[in-house]
Amino acid sequence: MKRICLFAGYNYNNLLSQYVVDYIKELSKYADIYYLADGTISSSELKKLSPYARGVFNENHHRYDFGSYALLAAKYVGWKKIFQYDELILANDSCICVNSFAPVFSKMDAINTDAWGLLATDENNIDCCYTFKDYINIKQKSSIFCIGSYFFAVRKSCFNDFKKFLTIPAKNMSRSMICDRYEFAFINFMQKNHKKISIYEDTVYRYSTSYMNEAFMLVHHGFPLLKVRIFTDNIGGANNPMQQLYGVNQLCEFSPLPYVQQIQKERKIDVSKLDWKNAKNTKNKITHYIFPQVIRYPIRLFRDTFRKIKREHLIKKTIKFFIPDIMFDFKEICKDNFCSLLDKHRRLCWKKRPLYEGYYPCHIKHYHQLQMEAVKTQLHNNPDQIIIFFNIMRNLISGGMLSIDRLVEHANQMVDANTVVLQSGLPLENAVIRNKFFDYAKYPIDFSYIIKYSHPKKLLLNIPECFCQYFVDGLTANMRQWLLSIQDLRINILNQSDELMPPQYYVEELRTLCDGKLTITAAHQRYCTAEKEKQYRAPIYLLTPFLPNFYKTSYSQKEKIIVFSPDEHPKRQTIKKLLHQQLPDYKFITIKKMHLNDYKKLISRALFTITFGEGYDGYFIEPYFSGSIGFAVRNDTFFPKKMSSLMGLYSSWEDMELNIVKDIRKLEKDSKLYTSTSSKGFKEIQRFTNDKQSRADLSNLLKRFYQ
Repeated sequence: MKRICLFAGYNYNNLLSQYVVDYIKELSKYADIYYLADGTISSSELKKLSPYARGVFNENHHRYDFGSYALLAAKYVGWKKIFQYDELILANDSCICVNSFAPVFSKMDAINTDAWGLLATDENNIDCCYTFKDYINIKQKSSIFCIGSYFFAVRKSCFNDFKKFLTIPAKNMSRSMICDRYEFAFINFMQKNHKKISIYEDTVYRYSTSYMNEAFMLVHHGFPLLKVRIFTDNIGGANNPMQQLYGVNQLCEFSPLPYVQQIQKERKIDVSKLDWKNAKNTKNKITHYIFPQVIRYPIRLFRDTFRKIKREHLIKKTIKFFIPDIMFDFKEICKDNFCSLLDKHRRLCWKKRPLYEGYYPCHIKHYHQLQMEAVKTQLHNNPDQIIIFFNIMRNLISGGMLSIDRLVEHANQMVDANTVVLQSGLPLENAVIRNKFFDYAKYPIDFSYIIKYSHPKKLLLNIPECFCQYFVDGLTANMRQWLLSIQDLRINILNQSDELMPPQYYVEELRTLCDGKLTITAAHQRYCTAEKEKQYRAPIYLLTPFLPNFYKTSYSQKEKIIVFSPDEHPKRQTIKKLLHQQLPDYKFITIKKMHLNDYKKLISRALFTITFGEGYDGYFIEPYFSGSIGFAVRNDTFFPKKMSSLMGLYSSWEDMELNIVKDIRKLEKDSKLYTSTSSKGFKEIQRFTNDKQSRADLSNLLKRFYQ
């Protein structure tokens, strides 16, 4: 295909930067280039383009890129010459060329279209990612949906129509007016004239993609261009753009780092100000914690405290104004340090602990040495393929934590010799700890140590659903840099409870981070459906949890014990009060901070267990594997659709309240009925939850990883 390119330039400091020369050099392999510089630039500078451009021109027109395109077409090149080509490319110098255009033209030449671009964006699309085909047909799409004017192409089939579109802008038109008249209007113009439009990068991402973190992901997988403004004023608020640039630099065909450094030097850019978000969040953090507001903001005492605060909050706000934040935490810190004296694994620390029984690395004795031992043991071969399962790093126990730990245990037995399975922790800022309620199948490694001491070619991150937000928000610049440097990054959301799935925003953030290689594994069949795939816009696969070995006892060994799950539920107190009143001969135990082994022994001794949680969870399933009986209320979210009815499985909480005492008395008096009910429940649950199914599901996860 014979191509012509009209290239618009705007040169800072009257210099032709090397990135522009090299960009045009690469593009000249595929098109005849005609360059117009808007502004003042010497002929000696323009001569740098002589080996690569058919024509080089200079006019101080101030009409932006579409002004240069129109002037080149009408004045310097002429439409007569343009009509001799098969394709017209419009490009400008707002981007650095970081990868070859060969794959671009190879793909687009094979497509029957009238016009195409590299990337379509819509700053008002803040919810989901779409395919270009889907988004272009959405009736309510934004008026600023466009193909980036920094690079798009028009085929000969619509040259006549495009000639009418590309008129020379008036001199007094502002940048926003130019965008409205040309860039934002182009798609509508093409559709109005019944022309086909295609796109190289098929996904329409959220926000202004080419200026944000997504831009680094795009160049990671071969996108040819990277916007200059990311490194001059960071208009899109990318997270530490220079750090991310280091992450993708080695994966680009043409290293962008020297170009960026030259641009920043030419334009006298203060690099420290680019990462405005992180700088804002960390500024004066320690000062704010130690010194009271009266020292930091003396005027606020009168302006805010007395004038704008409601009377009922006046005393509280006034006290806080004079007392530093550290004093509010002093009592808790002292109490925590006292407890640390009784724990051989903890050290004294004057930093407040994170919420929900978590710790920071500074709270753990010999933390660095412990992590280095784990690194040397598990990462000594610097593996090319790593699978990471993230678990919750808090000193508590839950069914989800145990399920993830078992996945690590079984995956470690099933991977090939070139793959390492690791366990790491969330939230990312929390310390990896020894959990006193169960022993890890594989000692977790702090993610910050993983990124420091490994660099795999292929990586799979398995992130529990309720902690996706913690992962996305907790990523440091170093972590993002490391992830961007991985050739093949994949992310899987462990959907153990569909009710805990993150907002779509975080699903999209993860999808963007791994370049669309996002999957979801569902722990239950009821939310492993086509409808859920459509909802989350990601393929969903079943990953049935593994079960541990249990202590199984006969009816004669059981005790009159009823075990309650720790879950909160509106009917919890009503059911408990009823049972206490009607069953005075029973002992009632709520599972709370109990070691896993003690829990398994307890449910094997107890006659009954009642779950107030998901229903089809460990507190319902595991008693049957222990020769006992679990009570639950059936629901459509977690229970298998084809599961048969069981005695003790109620249709509603009202049904449980009405019949549970009667059922307990009936079962406790008849050993045969009790044993047969427990056996029936065990067989029914085994139809849907068993290690054979779990191994098959995990095997499928690993097969997808190796593909």
